[in-house]
Amino acid sequence: SFKLSYYNEYKSYLSAMAVNWLPFLGCLSIAFGPTVILFVLTCAREAQAVILFITSAFFWLLSLLLTSLVWLAVIPLRSYLGFTLVFSVIFQEVLRAVFYVVVKQTNVALSRISRETTDMFSGPRYALVAGLGYGLMSSMFMYVNVLAAASGPATYYVPGSPSMPIFVSGALQASAMTGLHVCWGLLCSEAVEKKRLPLFLAVFVSHLVVSSLTIMNEQGISPVYAITAAYIMLSIVGSYTFKHFQGNLKPAFKIM
Repeated sequence: SFKLSYYNEYKSYLSAMAVNWLPFLGCLSIAFGPTVILFVLTCAREAQAVILFITSAFFWLLSLLLTSLVWLAVIPLRSYLGFTLVFSVIFQEVLRAVFYVVVKQTNVALSRISRETTDMFSGPRYALVAGLGYGLMSSMFMYVNVLAAASGPATYYVPGSPSMPIFVSGALQASAMTGLHVCWGLLCSEAVEKKRLPLFLAVFVSHLVVSSLTIMNEQGISPVYAITAAYIMLSIVGSYTFKHFQGNLKPAFKIM
């Protein structure tokens, strides 16, 4: 009888663990799986790329700090999420441009120090890495608190969509935002390099549109609309970025 009770307890423990942790691992893979794959393929084996990745994430944190200061300073508008969101996007894109200017100046300084001409922090690949760092930090702050509750013992649903858990909708939005930040990073680097203000404004407007759609979740509207719009925007911006930088899918097919 002791063995039977022990077996039943162990079986119930495994069942509870599967029920709680399998959704957690699934949402974790949806939200951060593409980021991990891109990190391994683009910068994990090169120290310079890792430094750029971490530095770009730090610049995103600076934008969050500036947004927090504005939120603290303007007391009457603290309850208006849209007000904070606009300043958040402004600071993110301005600091993204500042980051690329700093990187460009760093590359010039390294070229002067070195006897040989160096392009240590230049090119689309490093812009992709910088955008990836930006996107990872953004997704972590947007989704980690939600993901922490996904391990159980219960699940939560969005008021506007009782059939979709908030963990799944948040994971899909986090994944889309990471992809968009990678594309925005590439386009912003191009805008800074060639001083193309319209391209920078296009990045800012598309970022503001996608971020503004998340406010619908606070209004009790189904997150399906915001998620669909985010992936449509990702398809449009991603296609333009891929065509503009003359992307090639052959290396990806070789890896698969």
